[in-house]
Amino acid sequence: MPQSLAQAEEIARRHLSSQLAGSGGVRIVSEATKEFDVGWIFYYQAARFLETADIGDSLVGNAPIFVARSDGKVISVAYHRPLTESMAAYRFCGNPNAVEVPEVELTGCRPGALAVSAIQLIRQHAPVGLVAAKRMVEDCLANRRSIVSTHDIASARLLVQGLASVGFVGEVRYDG
Repeated sequence: MPQSLAQAEEIARRHLSSQLAGSGGVRIVSEATKEFDVGWIFYYQAARFLETADIGDSLVGNAPIFVARSDGKVISVAYHRPLTESMAAYRFCGNPNAVEVPEVELTGCRPGALAVSAIQLIRQHAPVGLVAAKRMVEDCLANRRSIVSTHDIASARLLVQGLASVGFVGEVRYDG
């Protein structure tokens, strides 16, 4: 059952209370909450610090938590990358901390998609021959899963952008 913001915030509060019971009280910083189509990111801090602003009262290393809109699942989110990337990872595999891999999954195409251009793009960004690239595009056109292993993550991102420009839909894959 989908969660509302109020329900998600209550789930986050209960989670933080159980995880940080000995910390002297923790509060969600509501004005910092970020909403995404798949859920919310909640930031939190020691209640005492929020009252006194004394750095000695603060929590450190407190990674934000994600509460999924779909089922209320709570996951700590690493803060070493933009939240939009974490949410893309969550959408792809259910783990906001998953890391990108140098692969693109072809997931569909728009009417009028340019198959020959897609084949050329795949050959440009992946170490595959003409026959393999053609098969990948044909699989995509036939609504079959197609995975393209690229040279590196930068190539995977460029391939996704290039494919979009010629009518194909692809997304960088995540491991995790």
